[in-house]
Amino acid sequence: MSEVIKAEWFDLDENRRADTLQWLHHSYLPSVQATSGVGWVGHYAIVKSPTRRYIEGAPEKIETTDPNVATGWQYVILTAGLSAEVFLGQNNSLDKLAKVNSEKLPALENYRSAVFLEEQVVNSPEQRASPYGMGPPPAMQIGHYNTNTPEDDLELARWYRSERFSRVSVTPGMVRGRKMLSIVGWAKHGVLWEFTDLPEGDYSFEHRFVAADRGENWTGRHVLEYVTHCYGSPNAGRLIWPDVAQA
Repeated sequence: MSEVIKAEWFDLDENRRADTLQWLHHSYLPSVQATSGVGWVGHYAIVKSPTRRYIEGAPEKIETTDPNVATGWQYVILTAGLSAEVFLGQNNSLDKLAKVNSEKLPALENYRSAVFLEEQVVNSPEQRASPYGMGPPPAMQIGHYNTNTPEDDLELARWYRSERFSRVSVTPGMVRGRKMLSIVGWAKHGVLWEFTDLPEGDYSFEHRFVAADRGENWTGRHVLEYVTHCYGSPNAGRLIWPDVAQA
C-alpha cells in the first residue's frame, strides 16, 4: 500500500519559537500521530542553504517569484496518511484537530502545504534502517517544483527513470527515494529523499547523487533548465520530533 504524504513548510518567530515547539512536540503533533489513518509524523529543522549555485557546473536554479506562494522554509512537517481521505475527506479528523487548535496554528508563519501521491518509490542501501511505513527517516530532503510545458513533463519522467532512480538505488546512507505528484499545493512535482543522517556542514544531498554515477550517460537537457522550484526548494533537514530513537 502506498502512502500519501502531506508536507507543511513554515517559519517560527524567534521570540515565540521555544513555546511553539513545546506545543507542537508535546500536544499538537502527538494528537496528529494518534489520528486514525495517520501512519507517521516527522518534524524537521531545515538547514539554510548558502547563497551560491545549487549544483556546481549546472544551470542556475530558478525559483518562483509568485507573490501568492508563501515563503516558509525553516521547518517542515511530514505526515504520512493511508489515503488522501485522511487529509481531504469531508469532516476528516485532522481538519477538526486544526479547528480546535486554531488559536495556536497562526504561530506557524509563512505557512504553505501540499498533499502528494507517490509516483515511484525506490529502495536504497539503508532501507533496513527505516522500513517503509514504519516512521519518519532521521534526515530528508524534499523538493517541490513545476515544469513549463507538457513536453518538459515527459523529459522529466524519462530523466528520473534513466538517471536519478538508478542512482537513488545505490546512494550511500540513503533509505529510499519517493517521486511524488501533488493533488493539493502550488507544485505539481515533488521528491522526498530519505537518509540516515545529514552531517554538520551539509545542506544538500546532491553531492551524494553525483558520486553515485552509474554511467547513465543522459543526453537530454539538465533538469534545472526547465523546472521552477518553490521558495527554498529543495529543503534538507534533520528530524527533531519524534526522537530518532523513537521514530
